[in-house]
Amino acid sequence: MFALRTGASGLQSFGEAMSVVGSNIANVNTTGYKANRVNFQDLLATGVAGTTTKVGKGVKISSVQGDFSQGSAQSTTRLTDLAVEGDGFFTVRTNTGRTFYTRAGNFELNKDGTLVTDKGATVLVREIDRLTGELKEPLTGARLDKITDPPQATGNGANDTGVHVAANLNTEAEVPQLQFDPTNVKAEMYNFSHAVTVYDERGAEHVVTVAFRRVADTPPQIDPATGAAIPGTGRQNQWQWYVLAPESEFGGNPEAVRAVGGGFLKFDEKGRLLEATGGRFTAPGAGQVGPEGQVIPPGPPVLVEAPLPAGAPVPQVTLPFADNPLVLGLSFGRGSNPNDPNDPRTGLDGITAFASEFKVSRMDADGYKPGTLEDFDITVNGTIMGRFDNGNNRPLYRMMVSRFVNEAGLLRAGDSLFEQSLQSGQPLNGHPAEGGFGTVAVRNLERSNVDLSSEFVRMIETQRAFQANAKSVTTSDEMLADLVAMKR
Repeated sequence: MFALRTGASGLQSFGEAMSVVGSNIANVNTTGYKANRVNFQDLLATGVAGTTTKVGKGVKISSVQGDFSQGSAQSTTRLTDLAVEGDGFFTVRTNTGRTFYTRAGNFELNKDGTLVTDKGATVLVREIDRLTGELKEPLTGARLDKITDPPQATGNGANDTGVHVAANLNTEAEVPQLQFDPTNVKAEMYNFSHAVTVYDERGAEHVVTVAFRRVADTPPQIDPATGAAIPGTGRQNQWQWYVLAPESEFGGNPEAVRAVGGGFLKFDEKGRLLEATGGRFTAPGAGQVGPEGQVIPPGPPVLVEAPLPAGAPVPQVTLPFADNPLVLGLSFGRGSNPNDPNDPRTGLDGITAFASEFKVSRMDADGYKPGTLEDFDITVNGTIMGRFDNGNNRPLYRMMVSRFVNEAGLLRAGDSLFEQSLQSGQPLNGHPAEGGFGTVAVRNLERSNVDLSSEFVRMIETQRAFQANAKSVTTSDEMLADLVAMKR
């Protein structure tokens, strides 16, 4: 009698189904767990004697499908607890070189400071070039310990680098009586100054001072033929600027201060910057004249106007360090041209010369000293940002996520890991928040997507089905017993 085998197939199938239900219930609190569902299928049919009708010979489990729906998020306090919100799996690699995929983001740092799973598999990322922002190949682990941020020197003015100055110079200030001596600068030689920290290529800090000295006004020259003033020959509301540094910076007398460079600032009658130019120091001597043909008087070197270096967008000065001179760019504003109605510049975005107090609203320099990683954070797009003790925040790594055309075809490998198979297809690799991939939630874990109430219903259904099949077996047994008894 086939009824016995039919019932036996039901007992076997529903016994296995109960193990799947039990596994779901057992993993109700497993991070990133995806529930399974049993699909049943009838066995090969057989005919019924005296009819053309065919009936099944029992039941079997055709497949066990995974439910990859999103689990709820559970907030935590650990920075390395991560959850994928949306499509995608974290990609990890074991010590044996095998690649797996997981939704369980309960990661940690191992003894080397590398981001790993709780079983030690390395979380795969792409390293980011800290200066260009480009992603590097190949995939690697996120090493988050003993990282150094290399120093960067203060710029020469290219690409908006260097020293930026925004201040007001009091146009009512008097011209200093003491002649400016760049070889031995005294405070009485200028009207106003402000210090700024710059950095050399080794990351060493150097404090320099930007000083401003008012230039005496001169009336315009008179055309003897007409008796009228010659335009552009007078000098009104002009200032000199200097970069000062202690002689100790260059191996000299620590008590002395030197001017390493300077230039001129020209303003209109309203106090708006027209132009910032460079300059050079010219020592007095026979035949030495300034750019306007003026004779250089006896005394210390005199600052005369000089064109900007070729290709330089702003004035520059050189700090003559013995090992490696540092070229500084100084931006005082874009200037303006009031004679051109189409000039969009205002002359107000940098330094001005109004009849009000000396005041600095901005004087800073780029560049920085070397830094050591203090902490890190992870953004929603999977970028691991490093915070260094030199004040810089740098992108270090970009997390890697993978998805599959057929997630249900993934093989379960234990430890909340999945492995690709022929049914799942090849992984589609990408980054969080791009190309349909999910985002990363920091200090969150994805909980199991097991619905406990549904699992209890399935348990009852499976139990009753098992009981019914057991009854089918016992009934078939009784029928066989009756058949045997007929012989007596």
